[in-house]
Amino acid sequence: MTATGRSSEPTRSRRIFVGSLLLAGVGMACASDPPPAPATAAKPATPSQPARLAWMPLDSFDVPVVARAVNDEMSRVKLAGASAGIKAAVSMEVAQLAIECIEPTPACYRAVGHSLGADRLMWAEIDPGDDKIRVSVMFFDVSSGETSRKVGTFEGVQAARAGVAQLVAFAADPRSRAQ
Repeated sequence: MTATGRSSEPTRSRRIFVGSLLLAGVGMACASDPPPAPATAAKPATPSQPARLAWMPLDSFDVPVVARAVNDEMSRVKLAGASAGIKAAVSMEVAQLAIECIEPTPACYRAVGHSLGADRLMWAEIDPGDDKIRVSVMFFDVSSGETSRKVGTFEGVQAARAGVAQLVAFAADPRSRAQ
């Protein structure tokens, strides 16, 4: 005991009071810290989507046998790094009319590509002459705006029908576009 008559030992109620303050202080310290940021998982690297090729069917009332042969060949085109070619519902001319952009410019072709959701476009044109048939196959890269045109002139329908396979294959080959 001390000179005042009190015990030097804290009383039980005082110890409970001090302990409660300590617990409250620790609780407040923990509660005042901001919660940790939620952990977010990094997105796994996704492989790039293959380029999407849309080929536009050739409508030709002048030389239907050659038009069918060209369409058959374009339907078989498979580009490296691209998904299988998808046949557009309309020809290039009709697609351009639909978006009201009829000029043969990269801007118009790009607009057609975007309207089709395509990265690459392929289409053909036939110009029948008196004794020769001229077939042009175009290939367009929507992102770069580059167009390549491969033209073949054939002596008659049978020669054109026989030659379009090579013409379409040449137009679809990236090495031929680099030249």
